[in-house]
Amino acid sequence: MNKGSILKRFLYFLLAFLILIIDQVPTIYLGVKDIRLVCLLIFVLLLMSAGALFLGKRLGLFEGFKALSSLKAWGMIGLTYLGIYIVTRIGSMVMMMEGVSNSPNQAAIENAHMNPFLLITFTVIMAPIVEELVFRGLLMGRVFNPYSIVGLIVSSLLFGLVHMPNSIGVVYAGMGLALGIAYRKFQKLEYCIMAHIINNSIAVSMLLLLQFLAPYIK
Repeated sequence: MNKGSILKRFLYFLLAFLILIIDQVPTIYLGVKDIRLVCLLIFVLLLMSAGALFLGKRLGLFEGFKALSSLKAWGMIGLTYLGIYIVTRIGSMVMMMEGVSNSPNQAAIENAHMNPFLLITFTVIMAPIVEELVFRGLLMGRVFNPYSIVGLIVSSLLFGLVHMPNSIGVVYAGMGLALGIAYRKFQKLEYCIMAHIINNSIAVSMLLLLQFLAPYIK
């Protein structure tokens, strides 16, 4: 590995770190109530999502969403989501046996203060796009390489750490591992983004349903 290659990988790492920092800034304001501020924040989140897609395209990490136009593609996305589901369920069961609570009810309570449209925009749209660009695209695809076991492990652990730096992070690290394996196998960042979106869409739907039913459940 020559000095130019090392420098290039380091710059990609700095880019991933910078994007991750920018990604975390809006989380400070997710509890806003004023409808004008909510609309402004939704616009900013959508703009960040578009910017991440544009950057990924320029860096050659995306083919474009024409990659999703075949039944085979959606079959691979389904397999990726299945991997996420299995790994996260195993992680949740292990945590329950250790007495760590990670129930949907608790998550619903924790997110009850968020505007539902803001929650959907942040969790279902922006987070999957930006996180896949950072952890799979830049870290696995550029800092290391898609076939690197070290890159797979490092990106998965960092994915878990960023989401929840405690025991619950194990579940997210498992999710990162499933997404990383899919990226390593299929070399399609679009598959990882869509599987991530599907996973988060189901989780958010459950949270909103629980919030709606909460007054009727004793």
